[in-house]
Amino acid sequence: MLADVADVVARSHDLQETLGNVVELVVKKLGADVCSIYLTDPSLEHLTLWATRGLAPEAVGRVRLAFGEGLVGQAARERKPIAVERAQDDPRFRFFPGTGEERFQSLLATPLLVRGMPIGVLVVQTEQPRQFDTQDIDLLQTCAQLIAPVVMNARLLDLVARTEEERSRVVAKLVNSGLQLHGLRTAEQAPPPSVELRGSPTSAGIAIGPLYRLEDPVDLARLDYAPNPDEVQEKRDLQRAISEARSELDDVRDEVAERFGPEFAAVFNTHIQILEDKGFTGRVERAVEDSGNALQALRDVLDDYRQTFESIEDPYFRERGSDIEDVGRRVMARLLGVRHHNVPLQDGSIVVAKEILPAHFALLETEKIAALIAEHGGATSHGAIFARSLEIPAVTGVTGILEATRPGELAIVDGASGRVYLRPDAALRAEYERAQQRYELAAEHLDTLKYRPAETRDGRRILLTANVGLLNDLRLIEQHGAEGVGLFRTELLAIAHRGFPEEEEQERLYERVAKAMAPRPVTIRTLDLGGDKAVPLPDVTDEENPQLGWRSTRLMLSHEAPFRAQLRAILRATTRCNVRVLLPLIGSVEELRLARALLESAKEELCNRGVPFDRDVPVGIMIEVPSAALIAGALARECDFFSIGTNDLTQYTLAVDRGNERVAHLYDPLHPAVLALIDRSVRAASRAGIPVSLCGEMASNPLAVPLLVGLGIGELSGTPSAVPVVKEIVRALDAGKAAEAARSALEAATVEDSHAIAAACLREAGLLDHPDVGSWLRGLLGE
Repeated sequence: MLADVADVVARSHDLQETLGNVVELVVKKLGADVCSIYLTDPSLEHLTLWATRGLAPEAVGRVRLAFGEGLVGQAARERKPIAVERAQDDPRFRFFPGTGEERFQSLLATPLLVRGMPIGVLVVQTEQPRQFDTQDIDLLQTCAQLIAPVVMNARLLDLVARTEEERSRVVAKLVNSGLQLHGLRTAEQAPPPSVELRGSPTSAGIAIGPLYRLEDPVDLARLDYAPNPDEVQEKRDLQRAISEARSELDDVRDEVAERFGPEFAAVFNTHIQILEDKGFTGRVERAVEDSGNALQALRDVLDDYRQTFESIEDPYFRERGSDIEDVGRRVMARLLGVRHHNVPLQDGSIVVAKEILPAHFALLETEKIAALIAEHGGATSHGAIFARSLEIPAVTGVTGILEATRPGELAIVDGASGRVYLRPDAALRAEYERAQQRYELAAEHLDTLKYRPAETRDGRRILLTANVGLLNDLRLIEQHGAEGVGLFRTELLAIAHRGFPEEEEQERLYERVAKAMAPRPVTIRTLDLGGDKAVPLPDVTDEENPQLGWRSTRLMLSHEAPFRAQLRAILRATTRCNVRVLLPLIGSVEELRLARALLESAKEELCNRGVPFDRDVPVGIMIEVPSAALIAGALARECDFFSIGTNDLTQYTLAVDRGNERVAHLYDPLHPAVLALIDRSVRAASRAGIPVSLCGEMASNPLAVPLLVGLGIGELSGTPSAVPVVKEIVRALDAGKAAEAARSALEAATVEDSHAIAAACLREAGLLDHPDVGSWLRGLLGE
């Protein structure tokens, strides 16, 4: 619909035609009976009906109301949407005879805003009572954003035909609103207006800072490059770029070691060695002398190295060819930076990228990142999960963000609502600075209560653990009061190394985590690679649908040597008896048996070496494909615990790619089908007498918590920062009533029904009036 609206705006020849086409389109696409557009008159004090589809045509130009008059005028005055299921029963409703609107029940009005100034109102009405949901409101608001600049331009052009007195009065109003036109300046002279964009709320929090665009890696094969005509200077530029790349790698290695540990920093040693190698640098310098072109010199030398590495049979050494490529791209990026004066990543930067990928968190200076914005991706992609784990506010699926942003400009990111504001005015910035302070104070207060148990009002204890993947995350466990590690993701180390890490590196990492957490439990998941967490393995080729392909345990079963190495590394970290092994993406009993056989083989190897470990280490599986949930009874007889991974379980059950923003609205773990598979898994675990936890992002979803408690989940493992909020919800619940709500949700026909049941639980528990989380929960429920 938004694409069609944008097309209408682009094709229409004048304002009247544009508005007429828009109301026709909105009625058709939204299933409404009426769509009308009211615009402000030159005085900016009244609204006049300019276009309608559904009301009497003769009402156009005749219906006029003041700001604040009726529901439409109220939307203009308050500068926010108004949705009313039975409009005529609302005391603010203003009826205009002759319009024919007496037969319409529901009304949704949203203002057309330009830098906060209302210049019109977009309205839809329906004959049957309709409860407009958040998606309806968001859609109409975005339509209004597309129309508003067209209306504003028409208003500015209209000023030319006005008297000097009228012009002065209107311009004064616009200036006071923050537009700062300074007379009738041209669009080229005027400062770029503030822009509000919407995406998927991905990681809660508010950030205000300068924009930094994360460019795609330099493609040496397709790079458009013009060498310096002075061949001597071309060589000097290249030497300078190599020196800067070397210094940059030193800094990156030190920063990564400090944040994530030496295991993650070791990957940069190879890159540094290449740039320190006199053979490599000497060949590059001779090549640039011959060609007079730094890019061509890099290409030629890299091709020679690549061919050499590819001729080696050992996969470890073949993979080092990718390190050479990385070094070449880094040097070329520095050379382009010398020419183009790239702006470095500053403290408090808001990073804009095409997509948030897990690799970004291994290689970026995350302590400098205030927020992340991505043009593509959904709120449950693996990159988004890492953003939440590191408590970085993020919004994904923001269409057009790359084109709209200018590096260095100020922006606001509201990770809870999915709103992004580019070039905010002073009033909006002040409002969000206050909101930021309130958010931080509430979070600090909740952290002071972290030692209270997560226990329902009727005495049921819920274990609240955290999903982490970095040593740096362990401080967040302490800060927020998590009771252990419910899921330790091991793949980030592999992503940083662009391949399988060495056994000793893994053992040191797992040992440090187990030691830091002891005696609290630590559940270590074996490598969950593939899909959007791909690494360049020599025998792995691109797949048409990697999420349904060679990934996770399937991939590891085909790489027995590195799988056994990881299992040995995990076993060597079990001496404190607080570690559990978790196998991901198990879809059949056969897969479980094959994985357990490799684990037994790893145990035997360690026994033969005399290496101590916990011989009774619990082994569990993730329930994250429908087949596993459907045969949960058989699987429960052959493992020690279940951990339900609702991210993939939801994706596979609903056939929705969780990283695709086009279908993000269909991805909902509260879907009755997903709840039914969770219920089936919990019942199977109960019959087998094994514990069951839930480690998907659903565990951090306030709306889901009452239903999960009601379904009998004994452990919730989510984002560390979500633990205090989840604890407050658990402590306010009655487990018996939560069980009744869960049963009702299992019988629900629609996602909306299950959401309503969960919302009623929060409301009945008094959580909407909670001093720390109440306002946030009300916003989540649209109240």
